[in-house]
Amino acid sequence: MSRASIFDLLHQRQVVSEPVEAPVETRCDYLPDRLRLIDGLALTAAGFIRSGEIPEPATPELSSSLYGADGYRLLVHRVGDAMSVNEPRLGRLDAKALRLHQLIQTVVIEALMMLEALPEESHFDVLLSAPLRAGEAAELVQSRLRDAIAETQYGACLGEVRLAPEGADPHATLDVGEQGGMPYVLWIGVDSLINDSDVGSLRYRDLLARASRGGGLYPGEAVAVLLLQRLTPAQEPTAFDSGWYLEAGIRREHAPRATRRDHDKRQALIALLDELWPAAEPSSEAEEQTGGDETASAAPSRLVIDALGLPGRAVELGGAVVERWPDLDTVDDGLGVDALCGWSGEATRVLPFVLAAAACTPEQHALVLTLHAEQSTQAWALKGCAALAAAAQPAEVQS
Repeated sequence: MSRASIFDLLHQRQVVSEPVEAPVETRCDYLPDRLRLIDGLALTAAGFIRSGEIPEPATPELSSSLYGADGYRLLVHRVGDAMSVNEPRLGRLDAKALRLHQLIQTVVIEALMMLEALPEESHFDVLLSAPLRAGEAAELVQSRLRDAIAETQYGACLGEVRLAPEGADPHATLDVGEQGGMPYVLWIGVDSLINDSDVGSLRYRDLLARASRGGGLYPGEAVAVLLLQRLTPAQEPTAFDSGWYLEAGIRREHAPRATRRDHDKRQALIALLDELWPAAEPSSEAEEQTGGDETASAAPSRLVIDALGLPGRAVELGGAVVERWPDLDTVDDGLGVDALCGWSGEATRVLPFVLAAAACTPEQHALVLTLHAEQSTQAWALKGCAALAAAAQPAEVQS
């Protein structure tokens, strides 16, 4: 699709918007452990991922210039349809930054189209998770992103465009601190590991897939965008009939996975899941007859995992899920980011949540797990706002 036709779509596309409300000024009283995930999209080697659309896993291609430690050419996941940009200055500063700029510019208009679901004139910030090490290159990429947004009808509603802090937790990333922020956020994660430096880093950390052994990650690239809402104390998840309530996640540090027995890893993961997703206990005879709080106790509809291809991860996950939710199938109901489009560094901070939103309806729930690190595990629960709202209604209203 051409850039011109995408611009046209911004004016032609008709969607049902939420009720109009007055623009909200910058504020700093958002709850640090509450976010509402509204929508998401991503461009990967497998193609576009968006609501209801998940492409078939991409087949990695042989790199013409990158080799593993065993001397074999590496398999990589390259995005094939990135937009051509004319930024010679950025290319001279940092070749990788130029590629990240390409990926961002390819999806920026489609990302802005997600804003159509918001109340008119809703203000938003843009956070960019990208490995832009050179200060001048980082400023240039942010400036071009700001200019692209200013060309559209959403330019007047743009708050700030800035680099996000390092770290994988969405709540910490979107925290506004004392400076405050807008109620809505476009969080963009972008990276490309198809270069000697990043391949060397993966090799050093023993994460790289090699032709001479099984298991490991294939270098990739991607750009992923989430539309989220920061929530205030007055906004309850049950007040919304769309999107997903993103609860505060759990992070556990532990001994290296390679040194632990499968039984110990499985039991530790089960304990984490029990804490993150507790089963509801009926509080009355009536609830016992109906099965209690179905929203709290129901299993997630989808599992999204960042790196199932690493040794031992599938066994660790499968054993824990079978014991915790016997009816949940890690193959049919699970989505592995690395299996779909390779490993894409900073973009993998955002991609799992995009996949979860694309795979679920507002009535469904999802579990997001990061298992790539040897000495830590992180997990988040995404609860469908429509399901939470329905469960909160009195029984007579539901019937």
